[in-house]
Amino acid sequence: MAARLNHSIQNTLSLLNPLCSVTTKATHSRNRLPFRRSFVLSSAYSKSRRALFCSCATSGGTADLQSDGGEAAAREAFVLTTPLYYVNAAPHMGSAYTTIAADAIARFQRLLGKKVILVTGTDEHGEKIATAAAACGESPNEHCDIVSQQYKSLWKDLDISYGKFIRTTDPKHEAIVKEFYARVLANGDIYHADYEGLYCVNCEEYKDEKELLENKCCPVHLKPCIQRKEENYFFALSKYQKKLEETLSSNPNFVQPSYRLNEVQSWIKSGLKDFSISRASVEWGIPVPNDKRQTIYVWFDALLGYAEENGQTSLQEAVSSGWPAALHLIGKDILRFHAVYWPAMLMSAGLDLPKMVFGHGFLTKDGMKMGKSLGNTLEPNELVQKFGSDAVRYFFLREVEFGNDGDYSEDRFINIVNAHLANTIGNLNCKYCHRICTTR
Repeated sequence: MAARLNHSIQNTLSLLNPLCSVTTKATHSRNRLPFRRSFVLSSAYSKSRRALFCSCATSGGTADLQSDGGEAAAREAFVLTTPLYYVNAAPHMGSAYTTIAADAIARFQRLLGKKVILVTGTDEHGEKIATAAAACGESPNEHCDIVSQQYKSLWKDLDISYGKFIRTTDPKHEAIVKEFYARVLANGDIYHADYEGLYCVNCEEYKDEKELLENKCCPVHLKPCIQRKEENYFFALSKYQKKLEETLSSNPNFVQPSYRLNEVQSWIKSGLKDFSISRASVEWGIPVPNDKRQTIYVWFDALLGYAEENGQTSLQEAVSSGWPAALHLIGKDILRFHAVYWPAMLMSAGLDLPKMVFGHGFLTKDGMKMGKSLGNTLEPNELVQKFGSDAVRYFFLREVEFGNDGDYSEDRFINIVNAHLANTIGNLNCKYCHRICTTR
Protein backbone atom coordinates (compact mmCIF):
# COMPACT_ATOMS: atom_id res chain seq x y z
CA MET A 1 0.00 0.00 0.00
CA ALA A 2 2.85 2.36 0.87
CA ALA A 3 4.50 1.61 -2.43
CA ARG A 4 1.28 2.32 -4.33
CA LEU A 5 0.81 5.61 -2.46
CA ASN A 6 4.37 6.65 -3.16
CA HIS A 7 4.00 5.67 -6.83
CA SER A 8 0.91 7.87 -7.09
CA ILE A 9 2.80 10.83 -5.61
CA GLN A 10 5.73 10.19 -7.94
CA ASN A 11 3.38 10.17 -10.92
CA THR A 12 1.82 13.48 -9.88
CA LEU A 13 5.22 15.10 -9.50
CA SER A 14 6.29 13.73 -12.88
CA LEU A 15 3.20 15.30 -14.44
CA LEU A 16 3.82 18.70 -12.89
CA ASN A 17 7.56 18.73 -13.50
CA PRO A 18 8.15 16.31 -16.40
CA LEU A 19 11.72 17.40 -17.13
CA CYS A 20 12.81 15.88 -13.83
CA SER A 21 13.55 12.16 -13.88
CA VAL A 22 10.37 10.17 -14.53
CA THR A 23 9.70 7.17 -12.32
CA THR A 24 7.58 4.49 -13.95
CA LYS A 25 7.87 1.74 -11.39
CA ALA A 26 6.56 1.75 -7.84
CA THR A 27 9.30 2.30 -5.28
CA HIS A 28 9.48 1.85 -1.53
CA SER A 29 8.00 4.69 0.49
CA ARG A 30 11.32 5.53 2.17
CA ASN A 31 12.75 6.65 -1.20
CA ARG A 32 13.09 10.41 -1.50
CA LEU A 33 10.54 12.21 -3.66
CA PRO A 34 12.01 14.30 -6.46
CA PHE A 35 11.04 17.76 -5.15
CA ARG A 36 13.10 20.43 -6.81
CA ARG A 37 15.01 22.68 -4.45
CA SER A 38 13.83 25.72 -6.39
CA PHE A 39 10.26 24.74 -5.50
CA VAL A 40 10.99 24.40 -1.80
CA LEU A 41 12.76 27.76 -1.68
CA SER A 42 12.30 29.80 -4.83
CA SER A 43 14.16 33.01 -5.57
CA ALA A 44 10.88 34.90 -5.40
CA TYR A 45 10.17 33.54 -1.92
CA SER A 46 13.67 34.31 -0.66
CA LYS A 47 13.18 38.00 -1.56
CA SER A 48 9.79 38.33 0.04
CA ARG A 49 7.62 36.18 2.28
CA ARG A 50 4.49 37.94 1.23
CA ALA A 51 1.88 36.11 -0.81
CA LEU A 52 2.48 35.18 -4.41
CA PHE A 53 -0.31 34.54 -6.84
CA CYS A 54 -0.65 32.96 -10.24
CA SER A 55 -2.77 34.96 -12.69
CA CYS A 56 -4.47 32.66 -15.20
CA ALA A 57 -5.81 34.75 -18.05
CA THR A 58 -7.64 32.59 -20.58
CA SER A 59 -7.90 35.16 -23.33
CA GLY A 60 -4.57 34.20 -24.84
CA GLY A 61 -2.07 36.10 -22.70
CA THR A 62 0.66 34.11 -20.95
CA ALA A 63 -0.01 33.82 -17.24
CA ASP A 64 2.91 34.93 -15.10
CA LEU A 65 4.00 34.42 -11.53
CA GLN A 66 3.79 37.81 -9.82
CA SER A 67 4.45 39.23 -6.39
CA ASP A 68 2.30 41.84 -4.68
CA GLY A 69 4.94 44.36 -5.77
CA GLY A 70 3.82 43.72 -9.36
CA GLU A 71 7.16 42.52 -10.71
CA ALA A 72 7.55 39.11 -12.33
CA ALA A 73 10.13 36.85 -10.73
CA ALA A 74 13.31 36.09 -12.64
CA ARG A 75 12.14 33.36 -14.97
CA GLU A 76 13.38 30.69 -17.24
CA ALA A 77 11.28 30.24 -20.38
CA PHE A 78 9.29 27.00 -20.42
CA VAL A 79 7.39 26.28 -23.64
CA LEU A 80 5.03 23.32 -23.71
CA THR A 81 2.57 22.25 -26.36
CA THR A 82 -0.59 20.24 -26.72
CA PRO A 83 -1.39 18.67 -30.09
CA LEU A 84 -3.02 20.92 -32.63
CA TYR A 85 -6.45 19.32 -32.60
CA TYR A 86 -8.31 18.19 -35.72
CA VAL A 87 -11.41 20.23 -36.44
CA ASN A 88 -13.32 17.43 -38.15
CA ALA A 89 -15.79 17.59 -35.22
CA ALA A 90 -16.37 19.39 -31.92
CA PRO A 91 -13.81 18.82 -29.13
CA HIS A 92 -14.28 15.74 -26.97
CA MET A 93 -12.99 14.74 -23.53
CA GLY A 94 -9.88 13.08 -24.93
CA SER A 95 -8.73 16.43 -26.32
CA ALA A 96 -9.74 18.21 -23.12
CA TYR A 97 -7.77 15.73 -21.00
CA THR A 98 -4.49 16.49 -22.76
CA THR A 99 -5.05 20.22 -22.39
CA ILE A 100 -6.08 19.98 -18.72
CA ALA A 101 -2.87 18.06 -18.01
CA ALA A 102 -0.79 20.60 -19.96
CA ASP A 103 -2.41 23.44 -18.03
CA ALA A 104 -1.61 21.73 -14.70
CA ILE A 105 2.04 21.43 -15.76
CA ALA A 106 2.05 25.07 -16.88
CA ARG A 107 0.65 26.27 -13.55
CA PHE A 108 3.26 24.33 -11.60
CA GLN A 109 6.09 25.68 -13.76
CA ARG A 110 4.83 29.22 -13.12
CA LEU A 111 5.01 28.52 -9.40
CA LEU A 112 8.69 27.68 -9.95
CA GLY A 113 9.09 31.24 -11.21
CA LYS A 114 9.34 30.45 -14.91
CA LYS A 115 7.89 32.32 -17.83
CA VAL A 116 5.53 29.76 -19.34
CA ILE A 117 4.09 29.66 -22.84
CA LEU A 118 1.45 27.00 -23.39
CA VAL A 119 0.91 26.50 -27.13
CA THR A 120 -2.32 24.89 -28.28
CA GLY A 121 -4.55 25.24 -31.31
CA THR A 122 -6.26 23.52 -34.21
CA ASP A 123 -5.08 21.51 -37.22
CA GLU A 124 -7.36 22.63 -40.05
CA HIS A 125 -6.15 21.00 -43.28
CA GLY A 126 -6.64 17.60 -44.84
CA GLU A 127 -9.12 15.30 -46.50
CA LYS A 128 -10.90 14.40 -43.29
CA ILE A 129 -11.73 18.05 -42.55
CA ALA A 130 -12.91 18.79 -46.09
CA THR A 131 -15.19 15.74 -45.88
CA ALA A 132 -16.58 16.83 -42.50
CA ALA A 133 -17.28 20.33 -43.81
CA ALA A 134 -19.14 18.97 -46.84
CA ALA A 135 -21.23 16.72 -44.60
CA CYS A 136 -22.32 19.81 -42.63
CA GLY A 137 -23.08 21.80 -45.77
CA GLU A 138 -20.27 24.26 -45.02
CA SER A 139 -17.15 25.41 -46.81
CA PRO A 140 -13.90 24.18 -45.24
CA ASN A 141 -13.13 27.72 -44.03
CA GLU A 142 -16.53 28.13 -42.40
CA HIS A 143 -16.26 24.71 -40.75
CA CYS A 144 -12.77 25.44 -39.41
CA ASP A 145 -13.86 28.80 -37.98
CA ILE A 146 -16.79 27.23 -36.14
CA VAL A 147 -14.94 24.28 -34.62
CA SER A 148 -11.82 26.27 -33.78
CA GLN A 149 -14.00 28.67 -31.80
CA GLN A 150 -15.56 25.71 -29.98
CA TYR A 151 -12.10 24.71 -28.79
CA LYS A 152 -11.38 28.23 -27.57
CA SER A 153 -14.70 28.36 -25.73
CA LEU A 154 -14.07 25.00 -24.07
CA TRP A 155 -10.59 26.02 -22.95
CA LYS A 156 -12.14 29.11 -21.37
CA ASP A 157 -14.78 27.04 -19.59
CA LEU A 158 -12.08 24.67 -18.29
CA ASP A 159 -9.94 27.59 -17.03
CA ILE A 160 -7.11 26.74 -19.45
CA SER A 161 -4.47 29.47 -19.55
CA TYR A 162 -2.71 29.33 -22.91
CA GLY A 163 -0.13 31.66 -24.37
CA LYS A 164 -0.79 31.05 -28.05
CA PHE A 165 -3.61 29.47 -30.03
CA ILE A 166 -2.34 28.29 -33.43
CA ARG A 167 -4.57 27.84 -36.46
CA THR A 168 -2.94 26.13 -39.43
CA THR A 169 -5.10 28.11 -41.87
CA ASP A 170 -3.40 31.32 -40.70
CA PRO A 171 -1.37 32.84 -43.58
CA LYS A 172 1.59 33.28 -41.20
CA HIS A 173 1.62 29.55 -40.59
CA GLU A 174 1.50 28.81 -44.31
CA ALA A 175 4.54 31.03 -44.91
CA ILE A 176 6.55 29.21 -42.23
CA VAL A 177 5.55 25.77 -43.59
CA LYS A 178 6.67 26.73 -47.10
CA GLU A 179 9.98 28.04 -45.78
CA PHE A 180 10.53 24.83 -43.82
CA TYR A 181 9.69 22.74 -46.90
CA ALA A 182 12.25 24.74 -48.91
CA ARG A 183 14.94 24.02 -46.32
CA VAL A 184 14.31 20.30 -46.37
CA LEU A 185 14.16 20.29 -50.16
CA ALA A 186 17.47 22.17 -50.37
CA ASN A 187 19.02 19.55 -48.10
CA GLY A 188 18.17 16.87 -50.66
CA ASP A 189 15.61 15.09 -48.46
CA ILE A 190 12.50 15.49 -50.66
CA TYR A 191 11.99 13.53 -53.87
CA HIS A 192 9.15 12.65 -56.26
CA ALA A 193 7.86 9.08 -56.63
CA ASP A 194 4.76 6.97 -57.20
CA TYR A 195 3.15 5.29 -54.23
CA GLU A 196 0.45 2.69 -53.76
CA GLY A 197 -0.79 1.40 -50.45
CA LEU A 198 -3.55 1.12 -47.85
CA TYR A 199 -4.65 4.53 -46.61
CA CYS A 200 -6.61 5.44 -43.45
CA VAL A 201 -8.47 8.70 -44.08
CA ASN A 202 -9.05 9.25 -40.35
CA CYS A 203 -5.35 8.85 -39.52
CA GLU A 204 -4.39 10.76 -42.69
CA GLU A 205 -1.71 8.09 -43.11
CA TYR A 206 -0.67 5.17 -45.28
CA LYS A 207 -0.61 1.98 -43.22
CA ASP A 208 1.68 -1.04 -43.29
CA GLU A 209 -0.53 -4.07 -43.93
CA LYS A 210 1.07 -6.03 -41.08
CA GLU A 211 -0.23 -3.52 -38.52
CA LEU A 212 -3.85 -3.70 -39.68
CA LEU A 213 -6.65 -5.72 -38.14
CA GLU A 214 -8.96 -8.17 -39.87
CA ASN A 215 -10.50 -6.90 -43.12
CA LYS A 216 -7.65 -4.37 -43.36
CA CYS A 217 -9.13 -2.24 -40.59
CA CYS A 218 -7.14 0.54 -38.94
CA PRO A 219 -6.28 -0.51 -35.34
CA VAL A 220 -7.05 3.01 -34.07
CA HIS A 221 -10.29 3.85 -35.88
CA LEU A 222 -11.50 0.29 -36.56
CA LYS A 223 -12.48 1.22 -40.11
CA PRO A 224 -11.26 -0.42 -43.35
CA CYS A 225 -8.31 1.26 -45.07
CA ILE A 226 -8.69 2.02 -48.76
CA GLN A 227 -6.30 1.11 -51.56
CA ARG A 228 -4.83 4.27 -53.03
CA LYS A 229 -2.25 5.01 -55.71
CA GLU A 230 -0.87 8.46 -56.48
CA GLU A 231 2.24 10.46 -57.30
CA ASN A 232 3.65 12.11 -54.19
CA TYR A 233 6.66 13.86 -52.80
CA PHE A 234 8.51 11.84 -50.18
CA PHE A 235 10.66 12.73 -47.18
CA ALA A 236 13.84 10.65 -46.84
CA LEU A 237 13.13 9.41 -43.32
CA SER A 238 15.37 6.35 -43.76
CA LYS A 239 18.37 8.67 -44.06
CA TYR A 240 17.93 9.63 -40.40
CA GLN A 241 17.61 6.18 -38.87
CA LYS A 242 21.10 6.17 -37.35
CA LYS A 243 20.80 9.73 -36.07
CA LEU A 244 17.48 8.94 -34.41
CA GLU A 245 18.91 5.81 -32.80
CA GLU A 246 21.84 7.82 -31.47
CA THR A 247 19.54 10.56 -30.16
CA LEU A 248 17.39 8.13 -28.20
CA SER A 249 20.43 6.25 -26.91
CA SER A 250 22.19 9.40 -25.67
CA ASN A 251 19.02 11.02 -24.34
CA PRO A 252 16.60 8.37 -23.02
CA ASN A 253 14.42 11.08 -21.47
CA PHE A 254 13.54 12.40 -24.93
CA VAL A 255 10.52 10.07 -25.04
CA GLN A 256 8.57 9.42 -21.86
CA PRO A 257 7.27 7.38 -20.12
CA SER A 258 10.05 4.83 -20.59
CA TYR A 259 7.71 2.22 -22.06
CA ARG A 260 6.83 4.69 -24.83
CA LEU A 261 10.57 5.03 -25.48
CA ASN A 262 10.73 1.25 -25.91
CA GLU A 263 7.93 1.45 -28.50
CA VAL A 264 9.74 4.16 -30.46
CA GLN A 265 13.06 2.33 -30.38
CA SER A 266 11.30 -0.80 -31.63
CA TRP A 267 9.78 1.11 -34.57
CA ILE A 268 13.14 2.54 -35.54
CA LYS A 269 15.03 -0.75 -35.20
CA SER A 270 12.49 -2.47 -37.47
CA GLY A 271 13.66 -0.15 -40.26
CA LEU A 272 12.38 3.31 -41.18
CA LYS A 273 10.71 3.88 -44.52
CA ASP A 274 10.49 7.17 -46.37
CA PHE A 275 7.00 8.66 -46.09
CA SER A 276 4.81 10.72 -48.38
CA ILE A 277 4.61 14.42 -47.50
CA SER A 278 2.17 15.51 -50.21
CA ARG A 279 -1.26 14.50 -51.46
CA ALA A 280 -2.40 14.70 -55.07
CA SER A 281 -6.01 13.87 -54.21
CA VAL A 282 -6.47 16.46 -51.41
CA GLU A 283 -7.33 20.04 -52.36
CA TRP A 284 -7.86 21.45 -48.86
CA GLY A 285 -4.28 22.13 -47.77
CA ILE A 286 -1.16 24.23 -48.33
CA PRO A 287 0.06 23.92 -51.95
CA VAL A 288 3.44 22.27 -52.45
CA PRO A 289 5.78 25.19 -53.35
CA ASN A 290 7.34 23.43 -56.34
CA ASP A 291 4.16 21.68 -57.56
CA LYS A 292 0.80 23.45 -57.25
CA ARG A 293 -1.05 20.27 -58.25
CA GLN A 294 -0.38 18.82 -54.81
CA THR A 295 -0.89 19.89 -51.20
CA ILE A 296 1.44 19.37 -48.27
CA TYR A 297 0.71 16.36 -46.06
CA VAL A 298 -1.23 17.48 -43.00
CA TRP A 299 1.41 16.26 -40.51
CA PHE A 300 4.28 17.93 -42.37
CA ASP A 301 2.13 21.07 -42.16
CA ALA A 302 0.72 21.01 -38.63
CA LEU A 303 3.87 20.12 -36.66
CA LEU A 304 5.39 23.49 -37.59
CA GLY A 305 2.71 25.17 -35.47
CA TYR A 306 4.65 24.27 -32.32
CA ALA A 307 7.38 26.79 -33.18
CA GLU A 308 4.98 29.70 -33.68
CA GLU A 309 4.21 30.68 -30.11
CA ASN A 310 4.80 34.42 -30.74
CA GLY A 311 3.06 34.79 -34.11
CA GLN A 312 6.19 35.14 -36.20
CA THR A 313 6.09 35.42 -39.98
CA SER A 314 9.34 33.63 -40.83
CA LEU A 315 10.87 30.33 -39.77
CA GLN A 316 14.05 31.95 -38.48
CA GLU A 317 12.07 34.36 -36.30
CA ALA A 318 9.98 31.48 -34.99
CA VAL A 319 12.86 29.24 -33.91
CA SER A 320 14.80 32.13 -32.37
CA SER A 321 12.05 32.86 -29.86
CA GLY A 322 11.15 30.08 -27.42
CA TRP A 323 12.31 27.12 -29.47
CA PRO A 324 13.05 24.32 -28.74
CA ALA A 325 9.96 23.48 -26.75
CA ALA A 326 10.54 21.98 -23.32
CA LEU A 327 7.69 19.51 -23.72
CA HIS A 328 5.32 18.11 -26.35
CA LEU A 329 2.38 16.56 -24.49
CA ILE A 330 0.43 14.19 -26.75
CA GLY A 331 -1.76 11.10 -26.83
CA LYS A 332 0.03 7.83 -27.50
CA ASP A 333 -1.76 7.36 -30.84
CA ILE A 334 0.31 10.16 -32.43
CA LEU A 335 3.62 9.19 -30.82
CA ARG A 336 5.20 8.04 -34.09
CA PHE A 337 4.64 11.44 -35.73
CA HIS A 338 6.17 13.33 -32.79
CA ALA A 339 8.98 10.99 -31.77
CA VAL A 340 10.13 9.73 -35.19
CA TYR A 341 8.88 11.88 -38.10
CA TRP A 342 9.12 15.29 -36.40
CA PRO A 343 12.69 14.91 -35.02
CA ALA A 344 13.93 13.69 -38.42
CA MET A 345 12.25 16.65 -40.14
CA LEU A 346 13.91 19.05 -37.71
CA MET A 347 17.29 17.40 -38.26
CA SER A 348 16.87 17.83 -42.00
CA ALA A 349 16.06 21.54 -41.59
CA GLY A 350 19.01 22.04 -39.22
CA LEU A 351 16.81 22.90 -36.22
CA ASP A 352 17.00 21.84 -32.58
CA LEU A 353 14.80 19.03 -31.26
CA PRO A 354 12.25 19.52 -28.49
CA LYS A 355 13.51 18.48 -25.07
CA MET A 356 10.83 15.87 -24.38
CA VAL A 357 7.87 14.12 -25.97
CA PHE A 358 5.44 12.67 -23.40
CA GLY A 359 2.83 10.24 -24.73
CA HIS A 360 -0.03 9.79 -22.29
CA GLY A 361 -2.63 7.04 -22.43
CA PHE A 362 -6.17 7.05 -23.75
CA LEU A 363 -9.32 7.97 -21.93
CA THR A 364 -11.67 5.07 -22.44
CA LYS A 365 -15.40 4.70 -22.21
CA ASP A 366 -16.76 1.21 -21.78
CA GLY A 367 -13.19 -0.01 -22.26
CA MET A 368 -12.76 1.61 -25.70
CA LYS A 369 -10.69 4.64 -26.73
CA MET A 370 -12.85 7.72 -27.10
CA GLY A 371 -12.65 9.43 -30.45
CA LYS A 372 -14.73 11.54 -32.81
CA SER A 373 -14.19 9.05 -35.61
CA LEU A 374 -15.45 6.22 -33.39
CA GLY A 375 -18.59 8.09 -32.33
CA ASN A 376 -18.27 7.23 -28.61
CA THR A 377 -17.12 10.54 -27.21
CA LEU A 378 -17.72 11.98 -23.76
CA GLU A 379 -18.83 15.59 -24.11
CA PRO A 380 -16.69 17.88 -21.92
CA ASN A 381 -19.11 20.81 -22.23
CA GLU A 382 -21.87 18.72 -20.66
CA LEU A 383 -19.56 17.65 -17.82
CA VAL A 384 -18.51 21.24 -17.10
CA GLN A 385 -22.10 22.51 -17.16
CA LYS A 386 -23.24 19.70 -14.90
CA PHE A 387 -20.38 19.52 -12.39
CA GLY A 388 -18.19 22.61 -12.88
CA SER A 389 -14.65 22.95 -14.24
CA ASP A 390 -12.89 22.27 -10.91
CA ALA A 391 -14.62 18.92 -10.51
CA VAL A 392 -13.81 17.89 -14.11
CA ARG A 393 -10.17 18.93 -13.83
CA TYR A 394 -9.76 17.26 -10.43
CA PHE A 395 -11.26 13.93 -11.45
CA PHE A 396 -9.20 13.38 -14.59
CA LEU A 397 -5.94 14.54 -13.01
CA ARG A 398 -6.57 12.55 -9.83
CA GLU A 399 -8.01 9.33 -11.21
CA VAL A 400 -6.02 8.74 -14.38
CA GLU A 401 -2.47 7.64 -13.62
CA PHE A 402 -0.52 9.93 -15.90
CA GLY A 403 0.87 8.07 -18.89
CA ASN A 404 -1.55 5.15 -18.63
CA ASP A 405 -5.08 4.63 -19.91
CA GLY A 406 -8.00 5.60 -17.71
CA ASP A 407 -11.66 4.69 -17.88
CA TYR A 408 -14.54 7.08 -17.20
CA SER A 409 -17.60 6.17 -15.17
CA GLU A 410 -20.15 8.75 -14.07
CA ASP A 411 -20.82 6.90 -10.81
CA ARG A 412 -17.12 6.96 -9.96
CA PHE A 413 -16.87 10.59 -11.02
CA ILE A 414 -19.64 11.60 -8.61
CA ASN A 415 -18.26 9.46 -5.76
CA ILE A 416 -14.72 10.85 -6.13
CA VAL A 417 -15.85 14.48 -6.37
CA ASN A 418 -18.15 14.11 -3.34
CA ALA A 419 -15.59 12.25 -1.24
CA HIS A 420 -12.59 14.45 -2.04
CA LEU A 421 -13.78 17.91 -3.07
CA ALA A 422 -17.09 18.23 -1.25
CA ASN A 423 -16.50 16.22 1.91
CA THR A 424 -12.76 16.34 2.60
CA ILE A 425 -11.56 19.64 1.11
CA GLY A 426 -14.93 21.35 1.38
CA ASN A 427 -15.37 20.46 5.05
CA LEU A 428 -11.78 21.48 5.80
CA ASN A 429 -12.37 24.85 4.16
CA CYS A 430 -15.58 25.39 6.11
CA LYS A 431 -13.87 24.55 9.41
CA TYR A 432 -10.96 26.85 8.60
CA CYS A 433 -13.23 29.76 7.66
CA HIS A 434 -15.37 29.17 10.75
CA ARG A 435 -12.28 29.21 12.95
CA ILE A 436 -11.09 32.51 11.46
CA CYS A 437 -14.51 34.10 11.88
CA THR A 438 -14.92 32.99 15.51
CA THR A 439 -11.45 34.14 16.58
CA ARG A 440 -11.89 37.70 15.36
